[in-house]
Amino acid sequence: MFGYALFSISIVVAALASLRVDARERIEWRREERPYLEARSKEAESDAMVRASCALQGRIQLRLGAYFGIGRGEGEPVSITVDSGAKTASVKGVSKFSPDSEMTGGTELVAEVGLDDPVVDILFSGRQVTIVTPGKKKERLLDADASGVTKKFVDDCRGR
Repeated sequence: MFGYALFSISIVVAALASLRVDARERIEWRREERPYLEARSKEAESDAMVRASCALQGRIQLRLGAYFGIGRGEGEPVSITVDSGAKTASVKGVSKFSPDSEMTGGTELVAEVGLDDPVVDILFSGRQVTIVTPGKKKERLLDADASGVTKKFVDDCRGR
């Protein structure tokens, strides 16, 4: 009797194991790498000034100003002004803790904008960019980009 029960359990386990293999064979995994851009100080344990990633349908997710601290990080609405010297635009979003906040305590503006938004032209123009924080403090966000990495990022988001 014991041998028969053990044999029956073995058959059931083998059948279930083969079902799992079949299920795995029906799953197709796909991974897409979206263009990502980050600018941060070379200081040790510093937070990013800009994080940007291509979102869906011609949009860019922005995470701005963690190095300076934007808001309290509690999801409250915040806005900053970006300025390239030639153009100025406002960015509205919410304040969130940065991915590095455990180390830095940084908070940043998080927003999603379209590729045709004026802030995209300013941030990724390759020029020096300053911001005016919610506390009306003016900070240099980006130096001029002589390497063209910002333009390449936007081109990649546009699929060029």
